[in-house]
Amino acid sequence: MHASDEDGEKTSAIEDLKALFQGPRDIWVIYLATLLEYLGIFSFLQTLPLWLSADHGMNDKQAGWWASTFSMLVTLFMFFVGGLADTFGVRRMLIVSFALAAVTRLGMSAAGTQPMAIAALLAFGFAYATTSPVLQTAVQRASSKRTRAFAFSLWYVSFNIAGAIVGPMIDLVRGKFIDPNTKKLAPLAMDLPVVGTQMVSAHATILAMGFFFAAIAAVVVLFLSKDFEHGQEGSGPPTAKKTSPLAAFKEVLGDKLFWRFMVMLVLLSLVRMMFQHMHFTWPKYVTREQGDSFPMGTVWSINSMAIIVLAPLGTALTRNFKPFQVLLVGAAISSLSPFVLVFGSSMAHQLGMIAVLTIGEALWSPRLYEYNVSIAPRGREATYVSLASLPYFLAKFLVGPTSGYLLATYCPAEGPRQPAILWGVIGLSTVIGPIGIWLLRGWIQKKDEPAAA
Repeated sequence: MHASDEDGEKTSAIEDLKALFQGPRDIWVIYLATLLEYLGIFSFLQTLPLWLSADHGMNDKQAGWWASTFSMLVTLFMFFVGGLADTFGVRRMLIVSFALAAVTRLGMSAAGTQPMAIAALLAFGFAYATTSPVLQTAVQRASSKRTRAFAFSLWYVSFNIAGAIVGPMIDLVRGKFIDPNTKKLAPLAMDLPVVGTQMVSAHATILAMGFFFAAIAAVVVLFLSKDFEHGQEGSGPPTAKKTSPLAAFKEVLGDKLFWRFMVMLVLLSLVRMMFQHMHFTWPKYVTREQGDSFPMGTVWSINSMAIIVLAPLGTALTRNFKPFQVLLVGAAISSLSPFVLVFGSSMAHQLGMIAVLTIGEALWSPRLYEYNVSIAPRGREATYVSLASLPYFLAKFLVGPTSGYLLATYCPAEGPRQPAILWGVIGLSTVIGPIGIWLLRGWIQKKDEPAAA
């Protein structure tokens, strides 16, 4: 596998950044659409388990299994969205996915029964599956080889800006629904358009805000140039033949390079499971340990606020290192974060855990997005990226039920709790990733060799 930085004239980080800022406006349209969409995604992820339990009466295990079912459906859709984007165009797919995200998020917010809520959740799966792979492909095609490392770093920053905004936003909304007597969340009566006065929960309100973010994002991507997908400096797909999504899918699966890369992604997905536990496990754990008034949104947003600074800094410091080296060190650091919570559940422990997780993430995660598209054949970037995302989504499928059982066993809503064991188990699962990568480093690093001319 060849590295992302190919042979050529050496340039400074400042020169590469300047070239990016002087490039076409399409990259900035993509960043804005990313920010808007991830405002909806991050608010959805933190709200999902609480919405399923508090609004629709599910216990921890039931909520975990439905979250897992949603992730499995997303994984299924991931097989097809890349081929569709490569065949019908990135711009069209973004418009469709944002519009569908808006409609389905509104459906989740307005769902009055459990079956309606589940139907809207599962329908949202296609939009969710489409967003990240197609946006990554859009960044690749709107940037040049010279600017690509920083283009992906700033793309990573754009959705972490969303994460920084979402945290306080969630806490602000939840604060409006806290009953002053019980100090717990309670529905409020609201006068809504068309339907009139309704009892509305904090979680339904947060999902409704996601509808507005996705709707605006759908409008924003209309401003992408219709020919932006031709790419710069030969980076795009002008020479790629138009084939069916199934043919594109088969072409990528026949690439031996892809399967070698998948081994590393499977191991990295064990580290990335921690991020899913932050969405599925941590909200219930921390509110049970610290109460509904704990500012979980703001505390978790520290991760995104730090990434805004650390991701570009990490890219600048590591841009001349092999991606494998950066990925291994960063993943090893992130994998240790759950163990911080083994020692306590205080605010200091929460902040320490997020600090360790974030430092590692700033090193490996932005470079991974760049690496995904850098090894893909021209014209097959979306297919490649969507399939390369499968290990992560399969890991999410495992996190859902695991989260439910761990919470029910070690951190239940009522009764004695042992949160140290909960996070110890999670930590033991995450460290397997970097250990496995290190043990297989001799074989995995062969993927970094340049392809024969």
